[in-house]
Amino acid sequence: MSQASIFDAFGVTSPTTDTKQIPLEAVCKTGKGTNQDKIKFRFEYKPLRRILRNINQNQPIWAWGPSGCGKTELFSQIGARLNRPVHIISFGEETSVRELFGTVAIDHTSAEADMPQKEDKGIAGIAKALWALAKRGLGLKTEFRYGQLPKAIQDEGAIVVLDEFNMCPAGIAAQLNFFFEKGKLTIPETGEEVTAAKDVTIVVTSNTSGGMDETGLYAGSQSMNGATRTRFAYIQLDYLPADEERLILTDRIEKVDAIKTPGEKPFSSLAVEVGRGCRSLVNQGKVSLPFTVRNLLAFGKATKELRDVADGFRDAYFDGLAPSEQVAVSQLFHKTFGIKLED
Repeated sequence: MSQASIFDAFGVTSPTTDTKQIPLEAVCKTGKGTNQDKIKFRFEYKPLRRILRNINQNQPIWAWGPSGCGKTELFSQIGARLNRPVHIISFGEETSVRELFGTVAIDHTSAEADMPQKEDKGIAGIAKALWALAKRGLGLKTEFRYGQLPKAIQDEGAIVVLDEFNMCPAGIAAQLNFFFEKGKLTIPETGEEVTAAKDVTIVVTSNTSGGMDETGLYAGSQSMNGATRTRFAYIQLDYLPADEERLILTDRIEKVDAIKTPGEKPFSSLAVEVGRGCRSLVNQGKVSLPFTVRNLLAFGKATKELRDVADGFRDAYFDGLAPSEQVAVSQLFHKTFGIKLED
């Protein structure tokens, strides 16, 4: 890994620098092992350059952009190429302090000898075990079990991704401020202080920059306070350019352009065109379902296996829309592929 160049690892070129001559290790420290599988992935030089700089300095990163543009996968694949472990912790409105930090739980090991054997089943078996415990005068022992975050930050060199952080309850976000700044996490239930291992980097992925969701597309997004937001380096991400999205399809799905289309354009080109058209409809408020890179790949795969472009599109995206939304998308699909979607 230490002999690899930036180009070898990420396949990117720069208008000002020969990336084949720059050792990866000179730009960003590599790790001792990864838990990520390396897949074919398209990187862009400018955001990658900034991301690697911040990872090298263990600077928390706030990476934000539209749903499904590949934010989480981007950091998984960066971790794979840096030979670093990646831990992804997903947030939602119901994320709890106990789930994230840890909690006290019952330790059953001391009572194993008194637990029901194979022949002691059901309520009778449980009653027998409890009676045995009572006779011995034993109570149930407890132990503290770390949550997802303290486990992740104790993995040396890890990239810890707090996914969909815009959904994080404000109270939990406030408890993380000291950790974002100092790399030290205080467990609320015990008061224990857990220090991040060497070279751990925190990455927040979000649909917003942490402020108000001015688009109205991401219901439930929380507006973070300034104390939280000022602790990050910000990277705004977006869908890749059309030609790069085409390459994602041709890289990941073998012979995808062997799919027959009514016109002269290859399937990959038309699929990207209809996907970008759907995103435009989302931005106009006519459609609520984002057309993501996952949808694009699902469209190609389903079409190849079903041998039907219309059915492939229905399977990957169209049938997930409300009837009122399907009208505009159906017109777009007909204009792009020259195929009518049957009612």
